[in-house]
Amino acid sequence: MTALPYWDRNLDLDIASWIPYSVDYSPLMGNRLYSDKLFRVGALALQMDSELLFIKSFRGGSGGSLFRDHLCDPRRGALGLGFTMLFSYSERMARFLEDLQGQEGSPDVRVGITFCWVFDGEVPIDQCKALALISGDPFFDDDGFLAALEEAMMESTGGVSSCAYFAERFGYRRFSIPYETDDLTELAITQALFDITMEETRRIVGPPPEIPVPRILDVPLGG
Repeated sequence: MTALPYWDRNLDLDIASWIPYSVDYSPLMGNRLYSDKLFRVGALALQMDSELLFIKSFRGGSGGSLFRDHLCDPRRGALGLGFTMLFSYSERMARFLEDLQGQEGSPDVRVGITFCWVFDGEVPIDQCKALALISGDPFFDDDGFLAALEEAMMESTGGVSSCAYFAERFGYRRFSIPYETDDLTELAITQALFDITMEETRRIVGPPPEIPVPRILDVPLGG
């Protein structure tokens, strides 16, 4: 289990009903509409047992393998400011992002774990564990960050391999196991202990295991 914290709320993806969620025959090429850097980051993510699900920034707009759909976070506002990037969870990707965040001079992006519900209208289709990278900087330099992220991923993986080609050419079936790398008993005990503690106790023993989504322009999201 990694030392990454959890975000203080979940994220939802509302998918278009005419797009098959489980099988995707073009998970990478669509990223070129955002940038070539995102295309390569998406390919490298597959080699880290993960998938680039979604990215949104004020400068670059939206991208990712579900770029045709949209991220729903009612409290984040409709201006599209700030930066959000969502990867499906894998232990390797979690360790990589944890190390990347701890490096000196790393961009002002916080990494945390969240649970992402996938909806088709009002109907829940799936729930997956995800890694969300979020910045409260309203004009975040996503291009510079993607360049640094690509370089670090290339160093970690050794470059894009044939697995990205097969995913692009023949498609793949998505699957979600929310707790695939966690000890369920340990999670249950931790959550139970946290739920029964009082606010006063939490203030004494330390911060809660969640971190708040960064503010934008020093105004609470949704406030």
